[in-house]
Amino acid sequence: MGMPAEQVLHSFCFRLLSHKRLEYIPTSFLQMECTFFHYLATSHMGSTLFLWLLLIFSVLCSPVAAAHSATWTYGVNYGRIANNLPAPESVVTLLKAAKINHVRIYDADHGVLQAFKGSGIDIIVGLPNEYLKEISIGEDRAMIWVKENVQAFLPGTRIRGIAVGNEILGSGPIELWEVLLSAAKNIYSALYRLGLKDTVQVSSPHSEAVFANSFPPSACIFRPDVLPFMRPLLQFFSQIGSPFYINAYPFLAYKNDPEHIDINYALFKDNAGIYDAKTKLHYDNMFEAQVDAAYAALEKAGFPKMEVIVSETGWASRGDPDEAGATVKNAKTYNKNLRKRLAKKKGTPFRPKMVVRAYVFALFNENSKPGPTSERNFGLFKPDGSIAYNIGFTGLVPSAAASSFLSFKDIAVQGWFFMAWAVVLLQSLGFCERSMARFMCMAVVGIVAAVSLMQCAEAQTVHVVGGDMGWTVPQNGAAAYSTWAAGKRFMVGDILEFNFATNEHDVLQVPKASFDACSNDNPIGSNITVGPANVTLTSAGENYFICTFGQHCQFGQKLAITVSGSSDSPLPAPSPTSTPTTPNSPCPTSGPTGSTPSGSAPDPNGNTNSSSSAVLASLLLSMLAIVMGLIA
Repeated sequence: MGMPAEQVLHSFCFRLLSHKRLEYIPTSFLQMECTFFHYLATSHMGSTLFLWLLLIFSVLCSPVAAAHSATWTYGVNYGRIANNLPAPESVVTLLKAAKINHVRIYDADHGVLQAFKGSGIDIIVGLPNEYLKEISIGEDRAMIWVKENVQAFLPGTRIRGIAVGNEILGSGPIELWEVLLSAAKNIYSALYRLGLKDTVQVSSPHSEAVFANSFPPSACIFRPDVLPFMRPLLQFFSQIGSPFYINAYPFLAYKNDPEHIDINYALFKDNAGIYDAKTKLHYDNMFEAQVDAAYAALEKAGFPKMEVIVSETGWASRGDPDEAGATVKNAKTYNKNLRKRLAKKKGTPFRPKMVVRAYVFALFNENSKPGPTSERNFGLFKPDGSIAYNIGFTGLVPSAAASSFLSFKDIAVQGWFFMAWAVVLLQSLGFCERSMARFMCMAVVGIVAAVSLMQCAEAQTVHVVGGDMGWTVPQNGAAAYSTWAAGKRFMVGDILEFNFATNEHDVLQVPKASFDACSNDNPIGSNITVGPANVTLTSAGENYFICTFGQHCQFGQKLAITVSGSSDSPLPAPSPTSTPTTPNSPCPTSGPTGSTPSGSAPDPNGNTNSSSSAVLASLLLSMLAIVMGLIA
């Protein structure tokens, strides 16, 4: 014999309140719903019980619930040594559109901290190197700094850490080595006295320069001259529960020794990898080897349980002639594969149970940074907010509509659920039984359906021209781009992403006659000379693009596509008359966030970029619940 309906509801409510997928919903709200369940159990049990269960199940299936429950592994460094960056408020919008919820900055700029207020983004602020001596002198100065730059912005701005200095040991002046520990202790003491030690963590990022060697990973140790300063610092961090932050750059290792390091090993691509004979572990990418080298050094220093977090990693998209590997293609490959790797939420060969977390360097290219060209070209985004290259993120420009759509989509998912909840509530109370009230309830149902269908609609698509080949002179002539375009559906509002190096190629839209003659006569719009470049398709029909550099167009760097103004079936791309098109199988269609033929990158929080199936499932369940409630 089954349990009484009231007991079923109490059991379900207990599971509901403890369900991890609903941690983002206030407990008081869930308790209110369970109290209402009790009322339903004694007065309107019938079909109302079933439709409530359907609604609760639908929110458990909601992609919004999934997004809030995920454990973070992916963050980004927001450097600002530039004179052309967007306002911090726009940066917050960009980060939220990209679903990046963890950020590091290198100071405690009040404008930035104010802009992040209420954003829900966790942020680590930096105590710049030039303040270390002053802060190390006494707790009173540390207290003033913490009050002004941290406490004043809590809790609205989610400051979760203070990085005391950056890359001090091993590379900075020796006088800063000597004061680093005192500065860290004074900052922690201020946090402790203010009751913030459990909210704000103290740390200090290090460069690879602190290690004497790192190959193979098991052989890694701290430099003898660094260890006398490193060991007491690690002892303090171990006592307060702080991790070890390391700036790990496979790019720098490859740049310094391209003859002996396999580029595929550095880029997470297929390769033979390396074998560590001591641990008998195999590594197929340098990133994990660098992380495990840090773990090995910590273990030898007496701190085997300390967590390693990568505070910086990235790949330059441009560099000087002697900076090997600094290309857009390599930067895209590294960052895309890194994002996929972090989304798996797994450990390393040496520490399989310690999930790897990393902050990518950097959010933007920083045009005022000193040093080699690579230093100014690590950005995932351009200063105007558009993507520097496509790894699955949506920029603010020119795809602002897509960014707004993503934000609206999340709002819609939550909106139709709570509207459905209102209809069920009214039905349970008998409100919808009266004729006029029934009309109002049906109107709400109509709005729910319309909003839900809108959020399930297809977003604009970003097409990466040529896929991994990019925008260049193809080896087999214009047939390469004809083959790439074959079978794809290009719509008005879609974006073409041309990945090319500035001063090596350009993009110009031309009419058919100029396209056939490889001429820049009668251009449509301006010549785009700075790469990568995004072009929004604004008109239906045939669209033609060429490169005007030298004889690049004559050698096949030209693209012809047919753009549709409605959701018709895929149309074949027009064949360039100057070069015959070789028949080939259609290429895969790009995804809603601009995936390349090899597939879109997963969400940094572990969700897929396309949540249409989950949304549709929960939509259908909720709509079924509403209809049952109205006809009950």
